[in-house]
Amino acid sequence: MRNERESIAGMAAFLASVEEGSFSAAAEKLGLTPSGVSKLVSRLEERLRVRLLQRTTRRMQLTQVGKAYYERARRIFEELDALEREVESHDDAPRGTLRVTAPTVLGHVRVLPLVLSFQDMFPEVKVELLLNDRVVDLVDESIDVAIRMTASPPLSFVARKLGDDARVLCASPAYLSRRGRPSRPRDLADHDCVVFLAGGAVDDTWRLKTDARSGAVEGVRVSGRFQANNTLSLREAALSGLGIVNLPSYLVGEDLRSGRLIAVLEGFVPVERAIYAVYPQAPFVPAKVRELVRHLVEGFAPSALDAAASARPTSRQKPR
Repeated sequence: MRNERESIAGMAAFLASVEEGSFSAAAEKLGLTPSGVSKLVSRLEERLRVRLLQRTTRRMQLTQVGKAYYERARRIFEELDALEREVESHDDAPRGTLRVTAPTVLGHVRVLPLVLSFQDMFPEVKVELLLNDRVVDLVDESIDVAIRMTASPPLSFVARKLGDDARVLCASPAYLSRRGRPSRPRDLADHDCVVFLAGGAVDDTWRLKTDARSGAVEGVRVSGRFQANNTLSLREAALSGLGIVNLPSYLVGEDLRSGRLIAVLEGFVPVERAIYAVYPQAPFVPAKVRELVRHLVEGFAPSALDAAASARPTSRQKPR
């Protein structure tokens, strides 16, 4: 058994070294020291009597034999992972590590509270919540569940709809008292708008219905005195009275209910995306994934808090 354990450890060290690009990066991933990873790979080569990696002071490169070994070894570990998932799925009690990814703001505002309550329900589950705004590769990064905002969820994965990615145009009562309310999308040209900076570029085109009844959607150019690359900053700017902002409803729901912000042009804002919980297709879905997705679906469902939104101040009410 000792040789088998050493082979598996060496194989894991070799795969991590190739995929991370160095022994030090592999060591960080595996929780080992760089010298420990190097020794595991060297012993693996000694047992196989081949050179898998060509090392220099600056980089490492796969040999021809190393390339073939890497592909087979990677498939073996993928099979082991699939086997563990299959066995785990037969256990009704969620347990083990659950890797979840979500967009930063949605993740912090809506997903994090649900993940925390999920852990209260299932204390044997360890959650790794990764919040970022890039599209994460579920397979390469071993993600169990991804929260995605999209109009077209990936066909190669299971996608459970959690809700709509509804947007709201809104402003503070002070701003609307000072500048008045727009009644049509083209009126935004006469208003200060709080604008999002996307990757250094100004996202100054808002997609709105040109006619609330026909549903036709066009881009409307906006401008203003304040721009930011973070939606939380845009919300603060709107609360401070700097102008009209275009934000997701989940972020400003409480502001609208309390009257700190007031919605405008409500009938002109289209819903073009939805929020999904996405996870890999498999013959057996692990209990931890199945229960988390169920918890997310229930947590995103309309609640008494959402029902209260119908009583919030609207564009037909005068700001105080």
